[in-house]
Amino acid sequence: MLTYIFLLIFIPTILSYLILKFIYRILFKSKKKVSKFLVFIGSIGLIIFYYTPYSFYVEPSYWQFRRICKLNELPNDEYKYNKILGYFDTDLESLDWKKIKKDSVLLTTGYLEYTSQNDRYMYRYKDNYNQRTNKALFLFFNDSVELKNLYKMDFELFWDDKRKYLTTESVASYKPALKSYSVTCR
Repeated sequence: MLTYIFLLIFIPTILSYLILKFIYRILFKSKKKVSKFLVFIGSIGLIIFYYTPYSFYVEPSYWQFRRICKLNELPNDEYKYNKILGYFDTDLESLDWKKIKKDSVLLTTGYLEYTSQNDRYMYRYKDNYNQRTNKALFLFFNDSVELKNLYKMDFELFWDDKRKYLTTESVASYKPALKSYSVTCR
C-alpha cells in the first residue's frame, strides 16, 4: 500500500523533471536549472492525466467497446439478434434450443421484466471474457421458449480500463484495497 503511494508520487515527479529538462536544455538551449516548482506542478499534472477518463479514449479496445454498445440501440428484430449473436460465434438458426428450454428461468415478481398478464422466460446465454471486455447475453421470451416468442435480447458488455484506484475493502472496513473500475453500456 505504501509502495503504491510512493510510486504514485515518485514516477510522475521523475517524468516531470525529465520532460522539463528536455524542454529547458534541448529545445531552448538554456543552461538554467529546472525549477522545483515547475517539477511539482508538472508531476501533479501527470497524476491528474493518469486518472482522467478521457485518456482511455485513445485506446482501441475502448472504441471497439463503444461500437458494440451501439447494438443495443437497434430495434428488436432478427438483424439485431444475429448481429449480437455474431459476437458469440453463433446466430438464431444455430442456437441449441433444447438447452435453452432446459436452462431458461420463469420470471417471478423479483425480476424487472415480470408481468402478471403472461409467463415470461429468461435465458442467460453465456459469458465471454477476454482481457478487457466481459460479455453477457439475455434472451427474453413470452409464454414459451421458442424463436417466435423471443421478444427481446439484452446484451451487456463491461469494459475494464485496467486502472486501479485506492478504496476500502468494504463499507464497514477501513482496510485499504486497490480495485479496478469497469465501464458498461448502460
